[in-house]
Amino acid sequence: MFIPVIHAIRKEPQLEREFFGHTFTDEDKKALRETGNLGRTVELTFPGKDEPTRSFVSIDRLTNDIIALGADRVRIPDEIKGVKLSDEQKKELSEGRSIYVEGMTSKTGKHFNANLQFNADKRSIEFRFGSPKQGQRQRQAPEGQEQAEQKELRVPKKMLGREISPEEQAKLKAGETVYMTGLIDKKGEPFNAYVRPNFEKNKFDFLKWNPDKSQAKEVTPDNASRTQVAVNSEGKTNEATKHVKEPLKQGQTEPTALQEQKEEEKKRSKGMKM
Repeated sequence: MFIPVIHAIRKEPQLEREFFGHTFTDEDKKALRETGNLGRTVELTFPGKDEPTRSFVSIDRLTNDIIALGADRVRIPDEIKGVKLSDEQKKELSEGRSIYVEGMTSKTGKHFNANLQFNADKRSIEFRFGSPKQGQRQRQAPEGQEQAEQKELRVPKKMLGREISPEEQAKLKAGETVYMTGLIDKKGEPFNAYVRPNFEKNKFDFLKWNPDKSQAKEVTPDNASRTQVAVNSEGKTNEATKHVKEPLKQGQTEPTALQEQKEEEKKRSKGMKM
């Protein structure tokens, strides 16, 4: 689970406070201040969880908030920038430590070396440049240099014509699913949906059911909206809606009586042509 601690921009991260049951050591504080990453994974106790979760911890460079990401949500790649990682290197990264990798290839075809370390705030592996001896204490890569393979999914303040509350933004940033009403499709019609961040594809998924629950009753509320979005926004159709030329209204899954009447009149008028 990805857990952001939402606050206004701070001058310094609050490392003296207990963080989900973990007290930062002096070495922890030094690593976080110098590299932005803890340099190891720790067991954190999140609200609503009975068992502690092994997590990565980093600092949000923009706000100085402390960010945690459950290790179970992280996949270490087999290869980075053309270099195949050894099992030992993958193990080091999965435990939050920094590794030095040589002979990587940039997008321009140039070879480079860098320290690699997983960053919980970016949800990806970051590149830091310098000698291998500097390890975790190396400065962060300047903007524009080689970054992680994945792009960070930004959570907007407004989505499909609807304002997103700070609570909803926090849940989406944490990778949680949020049920939203009053979204507007491409035809200007309102609809409801379960919205889930898709970090792999760097986009948001709009679903007719809650993917976090399996009960059938969770599927029902958004079935109608799913049909509406498919027709109005995605250009799809089904047997019931294939002749409907007008945008579907909220909750509509088949033609209205008036739309059916218009279609019948259109068919009759075509049949009478000489």
